[in-house]
Amino acid sequence: MEFDVKEFMRVWNDHDVDGIMAQMTDDVVFEPSFGEAPWGARYVGAREVRAGLEKNMRNIPDHRWDELRHFVYPDHAVIEWVTTGTPVGGARFEVHGVDILTLRDGKIAAKRSYRKARL
Repeated sequence: MEFDVKEFMRVWNDHDVDGIMAQMTDDVVFEPSFGEAPWGARYVGAREVRAGLEKNMRNIPDHRWDELRHFVYPDHAVIEWVTTGTPVGGARFEVHGVDILTLRDGKIAAKRSYRKARL
């Protein structure tokens, strides 16, 4: 069963946290492209990932991801995207990046996100 990138993008853009979590394993590791550590933030397990997603959706209510291209393999997927949004009380952003997904039994076991940084 090939991973459904269109459905992945749809649930993220709909801010459908239940739909996002349905695509992930219970022991998922999510490293978003932001945070204080060199790898960004790190959420481990469904509970932490859900809390991180809910916070992100509240803090950037118009957050959107548009796929530029993707590659799907049996146990990995790579999705290049451009993301836009306006944090509450902040300025609008547009950033290019990529997700590297590790897949297990058709679900996301790890999602590591990387983005271009403005220096």
